[in-house]
Amino acid sequence: MRVVMTGGGGFIGSHLLARMMGAGMDVTLIGSTIGRSRYTASLVSGGLVRFLRCDDSFSEEDILRPALADADALVLLGYVRPSSLSPARRLGEELVQNLAPLVRLLRAAEGKTRQVIFASSVSVYGSRATAPVRETDAPRPETPYAIAKLAGEESIDIVCAANGWTPCVLRYATVYGAGETVPRAIPNFIRAALDGQPPVIAGDGRDEHDYIHVSDVVDGTMLAMRRRASGVFNIGTGSGTSTLDLARVVARLAGANIEPLFFQRTESVSEPVRVVCATDLARTSFSFSASRSLADGITEEIGWFRSDSQFGLKALLPASA
Repeated sequence: MRVVMTGGGGFIGSHLLARMMGAGMDVTLIGSTIGRSRYTASLVSGGLVRFLRCDDSFSEEDILRPALADADALVLLGYVRPSSLSPARRLGEELVQNLAPLVRLLRAAEGKTRQVIFASSVSVYGSRATAPVRETDAPRPETPYAIAKLAGEESIDIVCAANGWTPCVLRYATVYGAGETVPRAIPNFIRAALDGQPPVIAGDGRDEHDYIHVSDVVDGTMLAMRRRASGVFNIGTGSGTSTLDLARVVARLAGANIEPLFFQRTESVSEPVRVVCATDLARTSFSFSASRSLADGITEEIGWFRSDSQFGLKALLPASA
């Protein structure tokens, strides 16, 4: 199978790339940079994976169209994290840095790509959706990130319908695992525990999220690709864990007997957020079911932080998801 992928040097992308290579797939990566993954960089430097560096100056005709001409699947995991704190500016950055390149890539693919897989997010449902969230629930995005993800979904639907392609939107739950470095709950809690510091929680810790290990996300993505799944699918565990329970689990597994500190949110929140996925559609459509326990996954990630001093002790930030 010949696959063209964006985001192959990112957290999820590097894990997915490893699985693709193990399956003998022919992979071409497209992006402005290779990304932070040393594994991905080693594959590119060793000539095992092609990398096409594309920025604002590249030519669709000369670079993208030949690369996409014979692709069996286009896997879109690429994401550039906005730098601005202002919601309006963040939205602008999301649309320019993430949505516009996605549309440009779809335009260059023309009518030859057979399947388009897009990494979306359960954040498109919003924080007040009734759990478990289902694919048929109306999206209510509340953040620039979620708005851009939903716009990406709709862009893919339009282009795939016009070209006769197979669209597959995977709404990932909260993904964690070795290689995760962004300032979110699990890596923040691990860094705190390894530094002997209390985890810091924004709010009262009652918010619940569906935490899914990156290996399970890779399983779901590979199954969707192999079964040529079409439609929108949640990729989660179906179980929620509160932020307070998560902090305590991380501390216990890291051997740190420390209780959390609580950080008051600036916004007023009357009820806890509960974003947990309904997973039956992915199970019945392409036999996906998450298998990695939260304790096992966190234990592995703690080991990775301990072994990689580059990411072990970074700035500790309040975490809510």
